[in-house]
Amino acid sequence: MCGFFGLVNADPARIAGAFNIRHRGPDSEGEYRDDELYLKHFRLAILGEEKYARQPMVSRDGSIVVVFNGEIYNYREIAEFLDEPDLASNGDTRVLVEFLSKYSLDKLDMLNGMFAMVIYNKQERSLSLIRDRFGIKPLYYLKSGNSLYFASEIKCFRGMTDLKLDREKVTDYLDMGIYPFGKETFYRGIVQVEPGTWVQYRDEEVKENIYYDLKKECMHLAERKLSVEEYESLLSESIRIRLRSDVPISIHYSGGTDSTALLLKIKEVWGWDYPIVAYTMGYCEEEFDESRLTEEYCSYVGVENRKVFLSPEEVPEYARVLHNFEDEPYAGIPVIAYYKLNMQERKSDYIVSIEGQGGDETFGGYLYHIYMAMYDLHRLGKHHSLLEKLLDVTSTTLDKVIKVSEKLTRSGFSSHTDLTDLRSKAEKPVTMFMDWLRTIQVYDILQNKIPRTLRFHDRASMACGREVRFPLLDHNVLAYGLAFDHSLKYREGLSKYPLRMIIKRHMKQVYSVPKRSVVTPQTVWLRGRLKDWAFERIHILKRSNFLPETYFRVFDNFYNSNDMSNSFYIWQLINLSFFFEKSLDTTVA
Repeated sequence: MCGFFGLVNADPARIAGAFNIRHRGPDSEGEYRDDELYLKHFRLAILGEEKYARQPMVSRDGSIVVVFNGEIYNYREIAEFLDEPDLASNGDTRVLVEFLSKYSLDKLDMLNGMFAMVIYNKQERSLSLIRDRFGIKPLYYLKSGNSLYFASEIKCFRGMTDLKLDREKVTDYLDMGIYPFGKETFYRGIVQVEPGTWVQYRDEEVKENIYYDLKKECMHLAERKLSVEEYESLLSESIRIRLRSDVPISIHYSGGTDSTALLLKIKEVWGWDYPIVAYTMGYCEEEFDESRLTEEYCSYVGVENRKVFLSPEEVPEYARVLHNFEDEPYAGIPVIAYYKLNMQERKSDYIVSIEGQGGDETFGGYLYHIYMAMYDLHRLGKHHSLLEKLLDVTSTTLDKVIKVSEKLTRSGFSSHTDLTDLRSKAEKPVTMFMDWLRTIQVYDILQNKIPRTLRFHDRASMACGREVRFPLLDHNVLAYGLAFDHSLKYREGLSKYPLRMIIKRHMKQVYSVPKRSVVTPQTVWLRGRLKDWAFERIHILKRSNFLPETYFRVFDNFYNSNDMSNSFYIWQLINLSFFFEKSLDTTVA
């Protein structure tokens, strides 16, 4: 896990601003120069000794140069494939470089990991920018004339170009809650390498190449007879290779279905004596704090539970600091709490964490997923008893399901996951993929929930020089679970049934507990102890004259109406205000 930047056909003297990503790799740094190419790498030491793992790394035959951020979890298996098992003792980067030297990009599908990498082929004089299948690790580039710049974070481009907020992207974010996805960012000219894609730069031309297609994989798997047992086998393998580390590992634990199933599966795979510590985010207000539940569950399993609490008084300074790490708008106070959690783990020398992100998206765990599943069952006339169970579990009627589902498809799925906010301004009809449930799941995985959550979490954890791993986002695990029929995802009327079966083996008393809505104190704090701070931030944004006055009505309504409970709109404005501080070099286009 590291950070890097580089350039082609440009003056390295312009890169002074790029050195502000040392937080991504605080352990060592290295550079490479070759005529028009410059590469700079900052290393966070996870696997391999420094003398073997230092980057940029050149292949033994001198043909390939690599800078790499992330982990290749199956590096030992790749070394076996190369008939050089001893190569794995030097870490995953050395295995990767020699693998690429031999096979170039022809066998990218063999790599299991989270990664962003830049490969320079000295013979072809070509550069390739590659990102993992679901975009867990970030990679951006900027083409300016005959020059190309690329980096792990957007802030690296300061000094190379004026960072200009894209007004249209910001407006979409405010009006419909839509974050840029795919190649887009909040900035003009700054492009993301899309997940599952590699970009070749040769002879001053940029060419995109797709090496992974989740939809095709899902359709292929759906033709097979799938089972919960095979899914669990894939998950066990994902966990096994993700616990490879030369530094201590913790788990981020919320007490929910995903993290509980993951914790229990870790114990099954590595043994009940495997030493792992569970870290939990907490809030000072008792009505929002669920850490008592995590303490109970951890005690039952025999795992130490360390809790990290966030108070409202800490928010203003953390928000300012985190803005400089995130580069783009982020989700709210929960991300700030996540940042503090990572800081505490780093102080305790836990450099790597395991996390349960992806379970809801794989198995349709959110309320709007369940609505789309019920809509499918009604449309197709299938599994009538399951439809009745889901209607009962959600305490709703079929008429309401049809009405809400049709509105969701017309709006392009623009809603909060618990359906408290269907964006009336959104009118972006969606083309169905297989069925409506898998359509909204693919949307969340490729465009909505997963991309933005991974961005928030990557910046907040890397700001502390830490690595977070996601076993449920292993491409084999995710695609297999996504391909499950509705009857397997919601068997017995239970959402995320395959994960609940893991819990049932060890904690039968809680396996069927309904999904808890994640409730944070953000609204209460912004109405109360953070009210003055909120007004200060809004004043800064108003003074910038960036937005028409109409956008501030929601702020006035929030503080003048007793009915205004959703504070996401308010956070959007507060978050945006940081882009207009005098100390920041941000302009608007």
